[in-house]
Amino acid sequence: MEIREDRWLSSIFDHQVFKIEVDSSPQAVDLSACERIRAHANEQEAAFYYAKIDTAQVDTLRQLSLAGLYVVDVNVTFRVNRDCLRTPAVSPATGKYSIREVNREEHDEVLQIAGSCFRYSRFHLDPLIPRAIADRIKREWIQSYLEKQRGDRLFVAALDRRPVGFLAALAADSNGRRIRTIDLVGVSNACQRQGVGQALVASFINHYQDTCDYFEVGTQVANIPSMRLYRNFGFDINRTQYVMHLTVRR
Repeated sequence: MEIREDRWLSSIFDHQVFKIEVDSSPQAVDLSACERIRAHANEQEAAFYYAKIDTAQVDTLRQLSLAGLYVVDVNVTFRVNRDCLRTPAVSPATGKYSIREVNREEHDEVLQIAGSCFRYSRFHLDPLIPRAIADRIKREWIQSYLEKQRGDRLFVAALDRRPVGFLAALAADSNGRRIRTIDLVGVSNACQRQGVGQALVASFINHYQDTCDYFEVGTQVANIPSMRLYRNFGFDINRTQYVMHLTVRR
């Protein structure tokens, strides 16, 4: 087990954020490790900790709970081989959106969507994290795309030439396989459940169809609409993880 600072999140929280890294063994955390976490937390005036563990690691979950961490989310990773994709029934509204890469004139509007549309992220679900911080994390996440510091492409869904949603995409190779990942999807509050997400995912798949072997995406088990969306395209569950938080305030 290692405790490492997450400097990017630290800059947003305005105090230190630490990631507790554990391996995938069934008993990755023991009593001594719990004592290390508690001792580390006791040294902080204000801090935030998080850990992600496979849902089969029940004993690790128990030990981290004893150290003060609590479950805020179950993250579900979906994967699909490009040859197993399905074409879902298209919403009548989907065709009215134009999907393209973001342009400079749209940056402010896209950031406004990113900073206001999320409800199910682990930061938004945690009652101990202020909504302003949770929103800022998503806004800064997309800012990193606009500044070309993260990701491969940022797609925008436009209605009457105005952005109403976005999809951030990652491109990577792993063990000789080309994987294209939906990193983040956001839809303006006024246009949710109107086919925007479906149009964005369809365009993402179409763009990378010939240049990848697998598509991946992660979402929260609380976000049932998103899970239904990805299942409709043929994505299936590949991994599940508990997400745990600990907030320290003196």
